[in-house]
Amino acid sequence: MLLPEIPEAAVWAIYFAPIASFVAIVAFLRTRPLLAGRVTIAAVFVAWFLALWALDTVSGQDGEAVGFAPHHWFTLFEFEVDLGIRLDGLSAMMLFVVTSISLLVQIYSTGYMAGDGGYARFFAFMSLFTAAMLGLVMSSSLLQLFVHWELVGLTSYLLIGFWFHKPSAAAAAKKAFIVTRFGDFGFMLAVVLIWSKTHTFDIFEINEAVHTLPRAVVAGFVLGLLSGAAGKSAQFPLHFWLPDAMEGPTPVSSIVHSATMVAAGVYLLARFFPSVHAAPGGIQMLIAYTGGFTAIFAASMGIVATDIKRVLAYSTISQLGYMVMALGLGGYPAAMFHLFTHAFFKSLLFQGAGSVSHATNTFEMPLMGGLRKHMPITFATFVIGALSLSGVFPLAGFWSKDEILLDAWKHDKFLFAVATVVAFMTALYMFRAIFMTFFGEYRGGAPAEDHGPAHDAHAAPASSSHDTGHHGGLHESPRSMTFPLMMLSIPAVLFGLIAPTGFFGKLMEGALDPSLRHFEFEIEPVVLVASTVAALGGIAAAAAVYYAQMPASSAIRSRLGPLPLVVERLYFVNEFAETGMVRGVLHGFGRGAALVDKYLVDGAVNGAAYATRIAGDILRRAQTGQVQANTSLMMVGVVAAAGTLLALSGGLIDRVSPGLVERLMP
Repeated sequence: MLLPEIPEAAVWAIYFAPIASFVAIVAFLRTRPLLAGRVTIAAVFVAWFLALWALDTVSGQDGEAVGFAPHHWFTLFEFEVDLGIRLDGLSAMMLFVVTSISLLVQIYSTGYMAGDGGYARFFAFMSLFTAAMLGLVMSSSLLQLFVHWELVGLTSYLLIGFWFHKPSAAAAAKKAFIVTRFGDFGFMLAVVLIWSKTHTFDIFEINEAVHTLPRAVVAGFVLGLLSGAAGKSAQFPLHFWLPDAMEGPTPVSSIVHSATMVAAGVYLLARFFPSVHAAPGGIQMLIAYTGGFTAIFAASMGIVATDIKRVLAYSTISQLGYMVMALGLGGYPAAMFHLFTHAFFKSLLFQGAGSVSHATNTFEMPLMGGLRKHMPITFATFVIGALSLSGVFPLAGFWSKDEILLDAWKHDKFLFAVATVVAFMTALYMFRAIFMTFFGEYRGGAPAEDHGPAHDAHAAPASSSHDTGHHGGLHESPRSMTFPLMMLSIPAVLFGLIAPTGFFGKLMEGALDPSLRHFEFEIEPVVLVASTVAALGGIAAAAAVYYAQMPASSAIRSRLGPLPLVVERLYFVNEFAETGMVRGVLHGFGRGAALVDKYLVDGAVNGAAYATRIAGDILRRAQTGQVQANTSLMMVGVVAAAGTLLALSGGLIDRVSPGLVERLMP
C-alpha cells in the first residue's frame, strides 16, 4: 500500500463526481458544449484518481473488504434497509476499470462528437451512465445494486437512442430496453425471493445465509441472477439486442461493450459467486453451458458480419459467454481477469472502428481496404487489440483466455473443446476484419452526401471534424482520437503479465470467504498448445482466405450449402425475437393501454355523465310544479324531523344503540 487508507468520503466521491458533472451540464452548460466536455473529463479524472487510491488500499490488505459501516436508508415494514459501500478486491478492480475506460472514452468523444448538435447532451448522458455503473459496483445492498442496475438500463436506452430522429436508432434503443426487461424481471423475482427468506438486503449477509437455506430457494435465487445477467450481458436467448445497439455513437459502443452495461451481468454473478457456488450442481452447469453455447453461437455470426462494429459486437457476446462459462465452472478469478483485460482491448477495438469510420464515412468493410497506409496509428493499435483478443502470446488476452481454458480443461472437457474452437473463430473473424479493412486497395467508402447516416447516422454539419477524406483524401484521425488508442494499447499488451505473479487472483479471492479461496497460477501444457494453435490457426485461415484470396474459398462456401446463408441471417433469431418478443410486448402493452383507456378512463367519464343524466331525470319527475306535490314533500320532511327530535329527547335511540348519539354528536 503506497498511500494511506482511503476514507469513506473519498470513495463516495468516486460516485458523486460524475453525478456532479451531469447536474452541472443539465443546469448550466447546455448552451456551452465545449465546456460540458471538459467538465465531464475533469469529473471522471477525479473519479479515476480516487479509484486508483481505493485499489491501492484494497491491494494492501489482499483484497479483503474495507470496514465501512452502512447507513440507514429507509424502513420496510419492521425491517431497516441500509445503503453503503462494499469496497473489496472485486469492487476496487471494477471501479478502476470503469473510470479508466470512461476517462479515455470521454477524451475520444471530444474529437468524435465534435460538431454534433447534441454534444452537451451526450456528455450529460455519459456522466450519468458512468455514475450508474459506479453505483452498481460499489453497492453493499442488493436493493441499492438493483436501483443502479435499472439506472444503467435507463441511461443505456438514452445513449443507444441518442440520435432519436433516426428510426433505426429509436428502434434499437427500444429493443435493448424491452429485451433486458425480460432478464430484469427474473432478477427482481430473485430479489423478492431472497429478501422474503433472509429479511436482509446486505450482499455479504445474503452470501452467508444461502448455506442455511433450502436448496430449492438457493436454486431459484441463482436462476433469477442468471436471468438478469443474461439480459444485461447479452447471453442466449437474450443476446439479440446488443448488435442493434451499434446504432448509438461509437464512443457509447466503446464503453458499453467494455466496462459498463454488458459487464454488469458478469459482475452480478461474480458478486454473488458464493451463492452460485452453493447452488445445486445442475444450476452451475446451466450457467456454464449457457456461456459456452453463447460463445460459439455469437462467434459464428462474427465470421460472416460485414459491418466492423457488428463484428466487434458479436465478439463481445462471445467473450462474455467465456466469462459466464468460467463462473459456472467455478473459475471466478479467471472470469474476472478476462473481464479486466477484455475491457481495455475491446474499448480499443471499438475506438479503432470509430476512427476508421471517421475516415471512410462507413462501417461496411467491403467499402474499405488499404487503410493501413493512410491511418498508421489506427492500424497499429487495432492490430494490437486484435492480437490480444485472439489470445496471442504474450499479450493480455493470452493470459486471461488461457485461465478460462484451464478451468474448462479441469472440469468439463466438452466445454474445453468448445472454448478452443471459439478461440480459433475469434482469431479468424478479427483478422478477417483486419485484412478487409486495412489491406488491399481502398474501395471507395461511402459517398460524401451520405456522411451523416454512415458515420453513426448523426447529423454533424459538413464543416465538423467528422467531415473526412474530402479535405485532401484519407487521413489519420485527430489527436483527441488517436491518443486514447495509444493509451489503451498499453494495457492490451502489458496487463496480462500480472497473471504469473498471482496478484490478480489473490485480489479477487479477497472478496470471498476463506473457504472459497484456492487460486494458484498454473500452466497446463495441453491448454497452452491448444490455445496457441487455435489462435495462430485462425489468423492463418483468415490470411489464406481474405489476404491471399485463395480461389478455394468460394468452392468451400458452395459445399456448405445453405449454412452460410443461415448464419448470415443470424439463425433467424432476430426475426423470431422481433415478432415473438419485442413486437409482442409492444402490441400487448398497446392493446392493454387501449382497453384501459376505453373501459376505465372513458368508462369513468361516460359513466359519471350517464349517472348525472339519470339522477336529473329522476329529480325532474319529482319536480312537477304542482302546489299539492310540493306541500306533500314539505310535510314528509317536517314529520321526519319531528320524529327524530322525539326519539333523541326520549332516549329511544340510546336504548336501541347505546352511545350512538355521543359518537354522532360529540
